[in-house]
Amino acid sequence: MIDIGKNRTLSLLGSAIALSLALVALFVICALAELVAPGLQVTHAWVSLFTLAPVTSPQAWLEGLFFSLASGIVVGSIFAAVHNAVAARGL
Repeated sequence: MIDIGKNRTLSLLGSAIALSLALVALFVICALAELVAPGLQVTHAWVSLFTLAPVTSPQAWLEGLFFSLASGIVVGSIFAAVHNAVAARGL
């Protein structure tokens, strides 16, 4: 029989990497959408979460990618740690 309690934990590193890559992908998609359709108002808020530079500048891409990666590492690690703490209590 499989003990389900041992399989309820998340890897901190795996969660950090997964969320980082997801945030980087979202930033790239939104930044590209802003480049293709500059008047479209659905992407500017996401891009501006990570940079104040114009989306056409290299600075915006560097800042956006860096802060997406950094935010994903922090939030993914915190999420996994909290999940593991809750799962250890059997909730």
